[in-house]
Amino acid sequence: MRILVAGHAPEDSFADNVYHTLVEMGHDVRVLSHLTQAHYDAGWRVYGRAIMERASRRAFDLDGYRLIRIAKRFRPEMVLALTREFSHETLDQLDQLCKPIKILWWGDPPANARRYAFVEPLWDLIFIKDAVAVQKTRLVRGDVSLLHEAMNPLWHRPLSEQQHGRIVVAGNWYGFRQALVTRLLKDQIEVDCYGGRPPAWALPGIVARHTGRYIVREEKSRIFGAGLACLNSFQYAEGDSLNCRAFEIAGAGGLELVEYRPAIESCFEVGKEVLAFRSYEELLDLVQKARRDESAMRKVREEGARRALAEHTYRHRLEKILETVK
Repeated sequence: MRILVAGHAPEDSFADNVYHTLVEMGHDVRVLSHLTQAHYDAGWRVYGRAIMERASRRAFDLDGYRLIRIAKRFRPEMVLALTREFSHETLDQLDQLCKPIKILWWGDPPANARRYAFVEPLWDLIFIKDAVAVQKTRLVRGDVSLLHEAMNPLWHRPLSEQQHGRIVVAGNWYGFRQALVTRLLKDQIEVDCYGGRPPAWALPGIVARHTGRYIVREEKSRIFGAGLACLNSFQYAEGDSLNCRAFEIAGAGGLELVEYRPAIESCFEVGKEVLAFRSYEELLDLVQKARRDESAMRKVREEGARRALAEHTYRHRLEKILETVK
């Protein structure tokens, strides 16, 4: 199929992983852009997007102009939007232009949607990673399904064994994650922090332990595998759903210490493939267990990687989307 992925594709982003998987599956694929992560997240771009999106309804849909421009040349049979909101006018213009199947796959917490998002009637199919949001959205439309994020075995695969005794934390530095890591640091647990630059209001311990590195692809997998364990927490807006790191850590052979939520049970066997905690005391116990029993932890790493490869790749998710389209 000719598929237009409606998302920007910095390396190892949601759109980048979907793009490479679709190409590997034999489809003809375009994206909104292939900007590098550093370019896409440059301060002036982030602030510029925020200001313009709040300025007017017209400015909100800047990516819509890019989408239509590409569609005029490419004539896609399917438009797959990844955690992106487009105006009703843009989607209507797509229909008039080439009548593609229009699909929205929302990979963020549903609470991050700012306008219509998955209740926009012109989407043909909707996929959301949160079961509660799926049930709620079915009050206003029937064509919505549960679909988790995933890992990409092109680079999310075991590339290193444990090399040190520090906890690896990667991702956005929202308040809850900062507070949790700071508490570990106070208890003399060594932590290596990766991801985007901490905000100006970041806690001193986070700033001190941040490596200044935004890790992607094979480097991310090597770092996940080399740590004593990888801590995976969730922001308050993330209800009963999982982030992409839940699958990437497992795929990379990292020992995943994940904040418990019921959604984990449908994806991994807790205790065998990932280690989950419900309290801070349980988290400390798991860290000590990881230090004491390297052999048992190696087994958890191996089982987690096996499960991720068998069930949680982007190919698995995209095959479900394409089957639903049929």
